[in-house]
Amino acid sequence: MRTLVACLLGALVFVGCGGDNKGNPGGPSGTLVATGLTISPATDLIKINGSETVALNAAMSDGSSRPVSGTWASDAATVASVDASGRVTGRAAGEATISGDAQGLRATRRLRVLPDYQGDWRGGWAITGCTADGDWARVDICQALPTGAVSAFRLTVTQTRDTVTGNVDFDEFPGPIQGTIRASGELELGGAFSVSDPELTLDATVSDWQSVTTDNQRMSGRFVLSLRTNGLQGTVRIGGDLRNVAKRAAGAAPASAHTQRLRRALASKLTAK
Repeated sequence: MRTLVACLLGALVFVGCGGDNKGNPGGPSGTLVATGLTISPATDLIKINGSETVALNAAMSDGSSRPVSGTWASDAATVASVDASGRVTGRAAGEATISGDAQGLRATRRLRVLPDYQGDWRGGWAITGCTADGDWARVDICQALPTGAVSAFRLTVTQTRDTVTGNVDFDEFPGPIQGTIRASGELELGGAFSVSDPELTLDATVSDWQSVTTDNQRMSGRFVLSLRTNGLQGTVRIGGDLRNVAKRAAGAAPASAHTQRLRRALASKLTAK
C-alpha cells in the first residue's frame, strides 16, 4: 500500500509540474495562445486632419507573430480618434493614447497630434507698437510707422515632425526663419538676416513669434521685428500681428508698405543727419 501511495503522489507531482506538456506550448492539446500584443506601424505623431490605419500583432506562445482583430479606443478622442477598423485621425493639437484589445491582452501607443504648418502662407501683418532707442529715437522713426497699418506678409516653410524651417517676407523684406511647434500646437519662430538696397542695409531679428492654426489653413499670431543699421546707433522694435493669413492663398491687399516707408524715412533722416 505504501508503495502504491508513493507512486500516485509522484505521478500527481509530475503532472502538476507540467512534466508531459512538451507538445502543448501555452495551452491545452497543443493550442497556441497570444502572449503579447503590439501596434504597428510605429507611429507616434500625426497631423491635424491627417489619418493613418494601425493594426494589432500578437506574439504567439510558439514564438511566431500574427495579425489579430481587436477593439480600439482613445483616451482623448477630441485630440486623436480611432474607429473600429483602426483608422486614427488627428483632431486637435495635443497628446492621446490609442489602445487595442484582443484575446485578453492590451497594446497602447502614445500619439502626439500637431498642426500642419508646411506650405506657403500669405496675407498681411499689422503694426501693433513701435519703440526705439539711440539714434532711432532721435530721428522719430516710429512716427513713420503708424499703428494699425497693414502690409504684405508671406511665410514659406517645410515641417519635419515638430521642426519648421523656411523663409519669411515682411513686405519685400525677406530672410530665413526656423523654429519648433509646442505641444499646444503653437509655432515658435526666430531668425536673423540682413537686407540691402542702394539706400541702406537693415539688419533684422525676428523674436517672440507665437502663431497657431487649428485647421491647417488659417493662421493667427504675433511677433517682434527688431531692426538696426550701420548708419544709426540703437534699435527699433516693431510689434506685429498676422492678419488674414491663409495657406496657399493671396491675402487681403496691403493698405501700406511698411518696409518701403521705413526705407524712405531712414534714407531721408540719414541724409539730413
